[in-house]
Amino acid sequence: MKTILKPNEKLEDLQLNNLYIIQSDLEYRFTSDAVALANFVHVSNFGRVVDLCSGSGVVGILVNAKNRVKDVTLVEIQQTLADMSLRSCQYNKLDNIRVVNQKLQGISKVIGEGVYDVVACNPPYQKQNSTLLLSEKPNIAICKHEIMVTLEEIILEAGKLLKFGGSFFTVNKEDRLVDIICLCRKYNLETKEIKVIKSTKGSNIVLVKAKKGGKSGVKISL
Repeated sequence: MKTILKPNEKLEDLQLNNLYIIQSDLEYRFTSDAVALANFVHVSNFGRVVDLCSGSGVVGILVNAKNRVKDVTLVEIQQTLADMSLRSCQYNKLDNIRVVNQKLQGISKVIGEGVYDVVACNPPYQKQNSTLLLSEKPNIAICKHEIMVTLEEIILEAGKLLKFGGSFFTVNKEDRLVDIICLCRKYNLETKEIKVIKSTKGSNIVLVKAKKGGKSGVKISL
């Protein structure tokens, strides 16, 4: 079991289908927001899924386990995180998941335009040029702040990746909700569902589902 691990890494139990994921003390660790997003995502039978900003792969791995999917593509710019997710998939023998270690901008031209049923993304929450201090570690800061990719770039690519009628699922802080709705509509993704997760400290979290080419009308739940 330990041969697949590198220094400062360990296998953590996802408590689902005997799945494990590699986590490192030196890298960004997934939070409950990622798990909430994975639980929020619904994939029709044998649909194709893309997980953008996939990090160590937790969202894609959980979505794969909870739905009958054809395949999942994890897109992650940081080589260390992409390598961790690849080894997690190998350890769990998830042959239908592939890892693409490339920048997100233009990824639709690399992995295919208009061919996916679902795109999910747990993005950096903090806006570009945020007044908040960045993490001391650049690799952690990239996961939290819009340093390597912006919300608009994510939604632009999601719109290109999805089939007509396909769904985009994302999670963010409530103060980004209007940005998400406006950008989705700009790129032909109509917001269909919003779920609010109340927080005991700081901003609430919102889960958003948008449909490519969908009609207006949204359901809100707590």
